[in-house]
Amino acid sequence: MALLIQLSVALLAIIASAISHYRILQYLTKFIVRLRNGARGLIVLFCGITASQLLAALWFTFAFKVSIAIDLGNLKGGSLNQFIELFYFSLINLTTLGLGQIEATSHLRFLAGIEAMTGFLLVSCSASVLIKYMKH
Repeated sequence: MALLIQLSVALLAIIASAISHYRILQYLTKFIVRLRNGARGLIVLFCGITASQLLAALWFTFAFKVSIAIDLGNLKGGSLNQFIELFYFSLINLTTLGLGQIEATSHLRFLAGIEAMTGFLLVSCSASVLIKYMKH
């Protein structure tokens, strides 16, 4: 039962991340058309994509916070359950770095893995937008 609850929490974070990332990329691509390419458009894209990735990490931070609150697991290392530690852990997972200073336990490991897969997909989508922009 706990795994199903964790899966539901993960699914909500995935949906929130995907929708927000899609909307931001959609807005950015419309906005940079008005800049007529060049360095300004590239800077806007980089900043926008970075903001979108940070927002995705924030969605997963909330998912970790909820999961910890309903006792689906915890984190080992760092100063436990503080927001900045959860956000850092989320950023490390989303970028698939997995540095290991902080580790998830129990069902939180499942959420961490899902976040890494989601992060890989978001980075791939972002890269395709950047490549398309740079070809023009």
